[in-house]
Formats: sequence, C-alpha cells, structure tokens
Amino acid sequence: MLLLGLGFATGMEFYTADSVNLVLTDITGSFGVSGDEASWSLTIYSSALFMGVPVCVWLAGYIGHKSYLIGSILLFAAASVVSATAYSFQTMLVARAFQGLAGAGLVVWWRGSVYLLLPKPQRSEALMRVSTMLYLSSAFGMLFAGYVTDEFSWRLICVPNLAYAAVAIWLLMKYFPDMPAQRAHGPTDWLGIVLIAVTLVSSQVILSRGEIDDWFGSPRIRLLAWLGGAAFVLFAIWQTSPCNRAPLLRLELLLDRHVLSSALIGVFTGMILSGSLYMLPEFLRNVASQPLSATQTGRVMAVYALTAAAVRPLIVGIVARFGQRKTICGALVCLVASMLMINRFLTTDTPASYFYLPLMLYAFCVSALLPAVGSGTVARIEQQKLMDGVSLYMTFRQFGAALGVAVLTILVEWRETLHSSRLFDHLRASSQIMRNWMTTASNIVSARGGYSALNSHAVATKLLAEAGGREAATLAYADAFLFMALIGVVTLCLVPLIPPTPVAPRK
Repeated sequence: MLLLGLGFATGMEFYTADSVNLVLTDITGSFGVSGDEASWSLTIYSSALFMGVPVCVWLAGYIGHKSYLIGSILLFAAASVVSATAYSFQTMLVARAFQGLAGAGLVVWWRGSVYLLLPKPQRSEALMRVSTMLYLSSAFGMLFAGYVTDEFSWRLICVPNLAYAAVAIWLLMKYFPDMPAQRAHGPTDWLGIVLIAVTLVSSQVILSRGEIDDWFGSPRIRLLAWLGGAAFVLFAIWQTSPCNRAPLLRLELLLDRHVLSSALIGVFTGMILSGSLYMLPEFLRNVASQPLSATQTGRVMAVYALTAAAVRPLIVGIVARFGQRKTICGALVCLVASMLMINRFLTTDTPASYFYLPLMLYAFCVSALLPAVGSGTVARIEQQKLMDGVSLYMTFRQFGAALGVAVLTILVEWRETLHSSRLFDHLRASSQIMRNWMTTASNIVSARGGYSALNSHAVATKLLAEAGGREAATLAYADAFLFMALIGVVTLCLVPLIPPTPVAPRK
C-alpha cells in the first residue's frame, strides 16, 4: 500500500508531463503565442524541477519526509489547477514553475523512499512495481488528454490530478512511517540556493532569447553569460568548500566512479527522454501534411508507455542475468535504432503506424536504461551517502531534461532556416518543372476555386510556399532525431565508466 501511494503521487507528475507535451498546440492557440513561446511551458517546468531536486533533499530533511511528500502533492495539484485555468500565459508559466518545484519532490522521493525504507533485497522489486504504475500513468495521460482536448477543452486535463492527489495523500498518511526531521537544527545553504537559481535563470534566458537577440552580439546575452558562468563556478567552489557545513549537492561524491558515471549518463539520457517526447507530438500535430488530432496523437504516443509498462517487470531479471553495463548498452542500442528509424521514416505523408516500431524500441530503452543506471551506479553507494548520490544523479538528469527541449527547439529553427534556403534555391522561375507545376496549380485553383487568372497564380505561389515550408520543417525535425541518435552514441561511449557488477550465475 505504501508503494501504491508513492505510485499515485509520482504518477501525477508523469501524467501531467506527458499531457502537456501532447496539448502544446492547443495551449498555443488558447493564449495566442508562437510555438517557440509555448515550449517555455515545458522549459520552465523542467528548469524549476532541476532547481528543486537539490532543494527537495535539503527541505525534506528539515520538515520530515512524510510532511514534505504531502506538501509536494498538495502544491503540485494546486499548481496544476491554476496552470490549466489561467487566462494569461504569464500566469500559466508561474504556475508551471511551482509545479516543477513540487514535482522535484515527487520524482526524487518515490525512489528515495524505497531506498530509505526497504532493505536492499526488496528494492528492485519495489522500484519495478512503482515504475510500472508510472508508465501506465503516462499512457493514461496521453489517451485521456487527447480525448478530453478534442471533445471538450485542454484545460480539463488537470481534473485527474485531483483524484491522484486524494488517493496518494490518503495512502501515504496511513502507510508512510513517521520519520523525524534529520536537519532540524542545522545550517541552510542559502548561498548555494541563490547561486544555482542565478545559473539556471541566466542559462534559460540565453537559450530562449539567443537566436532572437543575435546570441553574443547582444549586450544582454553577454551579461547573462558572464553572470551565469560566474554563478556556476562560485556554486561549484562553494559546494566543495570546507566552510559550507551543509551543501546542497555533495560534489565530492563525483570522485566516486559509480556517481560520476550515473551523473554523466543522466545528463544525456535526460536530453533524449525530454526531447523525443516533445518533438514527435509536435511534428504529428503541426507539420505533417495531414495533421493528427490530439486523440490520434495520444494513441500513437501511448504505444511507448504501454510497451514500457509491459516490459518493465522483465528488467529485474535481465539486469540480474546480464549485468548493468550490458543492459545499459542494449538499451542505448535500442534508443539509437529508434531515433534513426524515425529519422528515416519522417516525411510529410508518413502514416502514423510507421512510428509504432520505433516507439516500441524507445520503450525497451526507457524501461531498461533508467533502472539499470540506478542499480548499477547510485544504488551501490554506501547507505549514509545514498540520498546525496540520488540527489546528484537526479540533478544532472533533470539538467539534461531542461537542456533537451531548449537545445532541440534552437536546432529545429536553425535547420529549418537552412533547409528553406536550400529548397527555395531550386525553385527558380526559369525552371521548366517549376513553370509546369505553377501552370497546373493555377489551372486547378482557377477551375475549382473560381479565382481569376491573376489571383490563381498568387494562390498557387502561396501553396508552393506552404509546401516548401512544410518540407523544410520535416527535414529539420528529422535532423533533430538524428541529433538525438548521436547523443545516444556518445552516451554509449560513457558506459565503460560504470564499474563492472556481478551477474547471476547460469543454471
């Protein structure tokens, strides 16, 4: 029952993350903002979650783990309602920031609670049960959010969070043991909190405004770069300083090979996991020549979550049989294959069913990669340092997640501009193929639309521009998936950093 409570609490975060990814197009229309601006709802959430990870470990130590979990659930549910019912984009972004801060406690402490409360032999089974619940919550989020958005309004996606929160609070109040606060009278690393906040805000503004403001040609971008860089260096120095008696992050743990390997792999896997789940729904709903509805897109994306839920119970045995390193290598190979298949299949007219196999491969990666990294690295730290190791791993992973959406948004815009210039270079008026196409299109528009000869030519030109723009966007999205495949290859090169672990003997 305790695991069920943790599953409902964190399932609320998984449900919300995938739901918002799916309905980003509808959010764009409701607030009258561009797609780039709408992606800020994801970036701000991921960034707040990134900043909240080290803070949540410190705060839980002050007020107690049970009280912190209950408070996080209440704050997350309340912020979900405010975010969904907001009538200004700025209000929604503020609510998403609070959601991210609360979500940090949920994604860290479901795993942390298992490590703290259960003996080591029971942890793998417990983590498997909760993880399966989380994947089912993701599938439910995509199916429900798609349906309710098409039939009613995207603003209703917050309703299940109230049920999630009510069940989670009831179970945790009844079954989560009372653990005394561990740092009730210790110092608070306020300087560390301020420095990491400055670093985070500076980096996100640079990533979001860089291309608009001509990157380092802008005095504001240069100032933020110096400010963020200085804050980051000072944060690293302060966290390792002997004067800091209660650091937010114990960076000296990176000297441990287990922690270092999990942190580095966490950055890249965070980028891939957040980026891929953002890019494919955006393409299916906005770029394809026959855009899918929210319901149809939800059904496509739910394939990965349902597959991951089905596969996850098998991973415990696979890790025990082959070891963490081989399992991680297999997961990353599935990931690279998945991204390359999407890159290869991606056209303006690709049927949605073509993405089922890549999404299933992606599910094999996700369901195996995360538990293998945890059991092969973080879980092998000695017990008294375990939560500090979990905090470091989750901080680096969420940093990658926050970076993933921002970097891929910039990459798609840059590559779309490049592909547009190349495509339209070939559309010259002197080309015989070009003249034939324009003549045919003008005749069709004139015959079916009742346009005059002059106006039909202008409409044909507009149709050509739209088709060219869609092709350029498709090529840009394909490049984004190729980029994520390359990140997977880089991550694969980091696997030797993980110390070898014993495997179960063959029978």
